[in-house]
Amino acid sequence: MSMHSNWNPWHGCRKCSEGCQYCYVYYLDEMNGKNGADIYKTKTGFRYPLSKDSWNRYKIQSGETISVCMTSDFFL
Repeated sequence: MSMHSNWNPWHGCRKCSEGCQYCYVYYLDEMNGKNGADIYKTKTGFRYPLSKDSWNRYKIQSGETISVCMTSDFFL
């Protein structure tokens, strides 16, 4: 299996436990002048796994692994 990319349909999260104290998303957002608590839909949206390239092939090929919600909580 090969790794394709990350898919983040949402960005942002709410800190809800002690484990959130040193959250890397909040850290990276702060470095970029953003607030990690701001939750918003990203440009890739929810159709990314089904999107196709200019040759009409799926961008994510069968058998590829994709990381989901690396910058949010999927259950928001």
